[in-house]
Amino acid sequence: MTLRRFAFASTALLSFAAHADEVVVPLEARKALELTIYENDLALVKDQRDLKLPKAEATLAFAGVSRQLQPDTVLFRTLSGDALKVVEQTFDFDVISQQALLQRSLGQDVGVYTANPSTGRDTIERAKVIGVDQGIVLDIGGKIHAQVPGRIVFDALPAGLRATPTLLITARGTANKDVKTELSYLTSGLSWQTTYVAEYDADAKKLDLAAWATITNSTGGDFKSAKVKLISGQVNRAAPRPVPMPKVARRGGTEMMAMAAPAADMQEQSFGGYHMYDIATPVSIENNRTKQLSLLGGTGISAQQEYIVRGEAYYYQQQLPERPPVSQAETVITMKNDKASGLGLPLPAGVVRVYGQDADGAPQFLGESQLEHTAEGADIRIVTGRDFDVTAQREQKSFVRASDRVSLAAWTVTLRNAKAKPVTVKVVEPIAGSWEITRETLPRDKSNAQMAQWTVTVPARSQVALDYSVKITY
Repeated sequence: MTLRRFAFASTALLSFAAHADEVVVPLEARKALELTIYENDLALVKDQRDLKLPKAEATLAFAGVSRQLQPDTVLFRTLSGDALKVVEQTFDFDVISQQALLQRSLGQDVGVYTANPSTGRDTIERAKVIGVDQGIVLDIGGKIHAQVPGRIVFDALPAGLRATPTLLITARGTANKDVKTELSYLTSGLSWQTTYVAEYDADAKKLDLAAWATITNSTGGDFKSAKVKLISGQVNRAAPRPVPMPKVARRGGTEMMAMAAPAADMQEQSFGGYHMYDIATPVSIENNRTKQLSLLGGTGISAQQEYIVRGEAYYYQQQLPERPPVSQAETVITMKNDKASGLGLPLPAGVVRVYGQDADGAPQFLGESQLEHTAEGADIRIVTGRDFDVTAQREQKSFVRASDRVSLAAWTVTLRNAKAKPVTVKVVEPIAGSWEITRETLPRDKSNAQMAQWTVTVPARSQVALDYSVKITY
């Protein structure tokens, strides 16, 4: 026991001596912390701390920085108007770990403690570390051991190892004067994405939408009480040069705030070609955790559910040997992203998960869809799935190749509705080339160079046939 206390004391003294010429700028000196988090595994950290140089030139040790800090992005400046010149900077990420201790002890002696099973007392042997890359290899009394027979005790902490990643900045300035500084840098391992939860009332044709900012921190460091800004949009970046990082023990978890109304303490603003969401309340984001923050949303948004059946372009290019298979209608919820509809916000891209209510009023999952970046005033389409109660059966009545460049085709699309209420179905037919509808039993409501579209009301538990002919010029 006495020997262990002595070893610990020696380690503490060596650790202190190894960094005695540095001025530690502790986390307690932090006055403000701001995180600007982008969607593509990137964040800008702004860390404000007060410090004092003990002499005209000193090395400042900033502990508590991100393990994935990008050294060539560091910006260090003063906020109090004092002159402070940076001479050099070093990012030291060689932190204390079992592997780091073994690598620094290669070729040196260590103690191997083995417990005696009869007495419980430790037996101590000296061993030389001769290999660590593919597993530890020890020389004990001239015998080579590929496995450790006990626990390894190091005589002292090897010089240069630190408890946490540390940014070292050698600066020149006025000695013994309080200085307010800001350390800014980019880091990987911190990103965010948007997830949406929607509740749709089909009878009222209303939708409640809540957006969550899901922030993930795998930087290797904790960020306490930070002012958070979220940037929506993809920033252009040059190809990164990887920096080797030591492996660290992981802890994990997910923090989710209770479902709430749209965040009242969030402000949105345009920022260059991006949108920035400013979270007013300070947020703590611990390492290896995912946190969800209420971002934005709306209630009572006017929305409609559509049924869509789509053909294929090749249907109009050849004589088909058989009928295309029966297709189920695609179910889509559509709405306008404007204030008149109850929304009117720039929406970042993300997955929308939609819930409805069954006959008992209980929520049920309807489906999910990817929402792209959606500007204010744009249309929103949320595909929730397919409905086997609403189907379409196509039949090619004829196909004639009138010439090398012209063909004539006739089709019947039979729409069936097995529901107890009428539905409105959009029939969308993509047609390649220059085309003309020469005959139709129902009027089209929309056409462009790539498609023809009909909107058909199908009564409850009934069917409706749409007949049309098309002339195509290639």
